[in-house]
Amino acid sequence: MEALFEKTNLCVLVCSLVVLYVVGLSVYRLVLHPLSQFPGPKLAALTSWYECYYDLVKGGKFLWEIERMHDVYGPIVRINPREIHINDPDYYDEIYAPSWKRRDKDEQYVKLDAAPGSVFSTTQHELHHRRASALLPFFSKKSIRRIEPLIWEKLERLGAYLEGCVDSQKVVNLKSAAIGLTIEIISAYAYGESYSCLDNNLLGTEWKDTLAAANMEAAFLRHFPWVHNVVQLLPSSLVLFLKPSLGLLTRWQNQINQQTAMVCQRYRDRTLPPGTLFSAILESDLPPQEKEPWRLNSEAQNLLHAGSETSAKTLELCIFHLLHDKSKLHRLREELKTVMPEPTTPVTWQALESLPYMAACVQEGIRLQMGITTRSPRIAPHEDLHYQGWRIPAGTPISMISWFVHTNERLFPNGLAFQPERWIKASEVGFRLDKYLTSFMRGGRQCSGINLAYCQVNLSLAFLIRRFELELYETTPRDVSPDWDCFVAYPPKDSYGTRIRVKAVVRD
Repeated sequence: MEALFEKTNLCVLVCSLVVLYVVGLSVYRLVLHPLSQFPGPKLAALTSWYECYYDLVKGGKFLWEIERMHDVYGPIVRINPREIHINDPDYYDEIYAPSWKRRDKDEQYVKLDAAPGSVFSTTQHELHHRRASALLPFFSKKSIRRIEPLIWEKLERLGAYLEGCVDSQKVVNLKSAAIGLTIEIISAYAYGESYSCLDNNLLGTEWKDTLAAANMEAAFLRHFPWVHNVVQLLPSSLVLFLKPSLGLLTRWQNQINQQTAMVCQRYRDRTLPPGTLFSAILESDLPPQEKEPWRLNSEAQNLLHAGSETSAKTLELCIFHLLHDKSKLHRLREELKTVMPEPTTPVTWQALESLPYMAACVQEGIRLQMGITTRSPRIAPHEDLHYQGWRIPAGTPISMISWFVHTNERLFPNGLAFQPERWIKASEVGFRLDKYLTSFMRGGRQCSGINLAYCQVNLSLAFLIRRFELELYETTPRDVSPDWDCFVAYPPKDSYGTRIRVKAVVRD
């Protein structure tokens, strides 16, 4: 009886301590926390489970909950116990500041990335600068222009596949084709040899599914990062059986690890081709620990994921909207004829950049692509930031999602519509609309691969529009409309994506 009494007392004590902790934490977060006076839902300020609910239970809807918060509370909102979100395009460059202003990345955010050694996942300002600097020559405009023949070679291979679809009227998933193309280009540039996605009828379907799986786990891993460490201890076949999306991600990582090991061996044997991503890192002045296999694996994952997804989605959006509005398609094709008099005439990225409507279509596609639609908070560790009378304490994670910039009614009226003309009109009146294009972020942490993305999209769009008569197959605007956020925005889950048929090969 006495033992039972002692156990009961212990349970009461534990429960009391838990209650006291919860009450104390609640009082601190709602009353005493440095962010306690900022507007926003009290429940969001109280617990991060509020965000978790919209991410995991509601299925990637926290982006739209943040939008609702701004509608209710104004341009500055406390969206969780420790983070501020601002909806003001003119304040973007203060958060995502130039490299001479220190902005660290929030460690809580990068937990979603399964490649912790990449430039993308580097939190500290100085380390990020060193790692990114080693890649700058690899991604410069001059370097990207040198690989235009490589891009044209891959486009011709895709073109041969599409020509074979004319007679059969085979339906092609445009996103799969675009990812197959971009993966081929990037893998060849990174490793010196490609993944051969265009050698079979699946094109990039498997890669599309793998990248989608990686994105689907992003929100989950950010809330429960320890799961990734557990998964690494399990056989890939078991993970694939228990959770297919995580299994695909693990299998992809293992494939990259094997290829990286092979590339490192080729570098030691002096048989690695020059001008690749790995040769750029291995020949840089980075210290030896920055050239370890785990670091190279992380960088390869980041490059293949971000480099293929961004360009492929932009190309998909441009093609869909042009096929959906034949007047825009006709205008672009006529303009392309000025630099591509014959459909088979190769054209340079530089020549395409000089075409006003072509440039406008690419910019509009990149705007609608949005980039990362999950937050990427920055921290000013040593200075308070100020916004409309609010003092944001040093060390506070602050974010602004590109979605809010790219759909701002003042800058982009009817923001989800594809209107290349808006860029031409802005240029005519001397308004720099590109200042508000944030798909690649801005400032000292802007995406390194921006030039590669622009080159791929320009050449690919020109090739497809000038070379082929395409038509949409059972595809509507709903199939390209953002419906849920999982690192990037996706259409409704029952959508098949953009599907096309090749009507004919253009001969003149």
